Amino acid sequence: MKVSFDFDSTLSEEEMQELAIKFIESGAEVFITTSRTDAYEGLRFSNTDLFEVSDKIGIKRENIKFTRHEDKHTFVKNYDIHFDDDEVEIDNINRFPGKCIGLLYQPKYNNQIANF
Repeated sequence: MKVSFDFDSTLSEEEMQELAIKFIESGAEVFITTSRTDAYEGLRFSNTDLFEVSDKIGIKRENIKFTRHEDKHTFVKNYDIHFDDDEVEIDNINRFPGKCIGLLYQPKYNNQIANF
């Protein structure tokens, strides 16, 4: 099974990191598919936060896909599942041909304290 996670506001969250670890422990191949870019016109971006999480969880560096702001459905179409907080990305994944099922991740908003 191939499972993919968006990073920002998805795998950056502790509960999604725990889910990714469960997938890895069950034998799934886990990927990060992020809209971020790793380089642009010779400039390298640090992505330190992303690499810290991937190393902690045990996601291989070769399983990190930087889409450079291209639609993710073309990157994940042969995966089984992709988790993302972006509704447009999820809609595109589920609409375009491919075997991947896109699942929308939304943090638990009802546990927040009101700030009036």
